[in-house]
Amino acid sequence: MNKKGDKLISVYWFAVLFIVAAAIVYMVHAFYGKPYDVRPIEADILISKIARCLSETGHIKEGVFEENFKENFRGICKLNFRVEDVYGWREQEQYYVEIEILKFDSTESVLFLEDGNKQLRDFCGRDEKNFPRCLERSLYSLDKDGNSYKINLVSIVRKTEKNVY
Repeated sequence: MNKKGDKLISVYWFAVLFIVAAAIVYMVHAFYGKPYDVRPIEADILISKIARCLSETGHIKEGVFEENFKENFRGICKLNFRVEDVYGWREQEQYYVEIEILKFDSTESVLFLEDGNKQLRDFCGRDEKNFPRCLERSLYSLDKDGNSYKINLVSIVRKTEKNVY
């Protein structure tokens, strides 16, 4: 019988196997090759948590304008700024949060609160690889008397050593 056809098919079979193996290696490298930068997601979660702490269903929660709120902000909002002890992160805070509540019809600040590493605020507006990620959001809310307020929130996450590629 003619065996030349079998040899020809086996060459194509090995070529197909090589192509499939190369595709699998490429996909694994593309997926695991670079670390994923989760800092924007962390900053968004932090802002969402603070927004829920300040306002619920469009109304500012009781106690937000009291002095106790400023002093116990992290405890009231159940925020934890602790990080793992990697790259000396415990020595310098990796988070910064800024809250400013303004009367809607003026620029009069009713509440201004900042917490965390204040040096990170200088990096907002810069979108470079080795810089902290800054996220700014605004929302509108009412108090129990029907007064309107604009709430400006800023959240910054540093963690540049681990999340930058």
